[in-house]
Amino acid sequence: MIFGGLLALLFVFVQSCQSPRLGLDSYAKGSMKKLIVLPTPPAQPNMKFTGPGGASVTLADFKGRTILLNVWATWCAPCIKEMPTLDALQKELGSDKFQVVTVSLDRTQEEAELWFRQNGIENLTAYHDGSFALSSKLEVRGLPISVIYDKNGLEKARVAGDADWASVEALTFVSAITE
Repeated sequence: MIFGGLLALLFVFVQSCQSPRLGLDSYAKGSMKKLIVLPTPPAQPNMKFTGPGGASVTLADFKGRTILLNVWATWCAPCIKEMPTLDALQKELGSDKFQVVTVSLDRTQEEAELWFRQNGIENLTAYHDGSFALSSKLEVRGLPISVIYDKNGLEKARVAGDADWASVEALTFVSAITE
């Protein structure tokens, strides 16, 4: 019993000596384990991509909102797996304060729009970057990638690879970052 008490005291002592995780990196657990907070985040790219009806769009058009920019393609299996959870996130938290912006790297915007219709994606808009300039500027090394920008257009975090954006961890993270 004394030995057990000493172990408990040792455990408490070791835990108290560790620095608490502060900031956004504290959300990097569970379904958000791939969350990366860069020490010096890059500036938001000022690249054009295509919106509905061929309209020219930039990330600056979303200033004033926290956005989750997701770069994806219909030929990317992890992207396909993740997309319904992004749709659910937009349905749950989409507002004048937060928006999911999905930019497809498919050959045409119609491919992404068709995939959205065929797969019941109802809360997202299919944007398109046929030039791949946006993904190059973001230094994308694989798909999907999600980059979170605050209302001032500053990168706060990114997730390389798929994530469950409908999970409790993701909803908690997005709610915290939009405050």
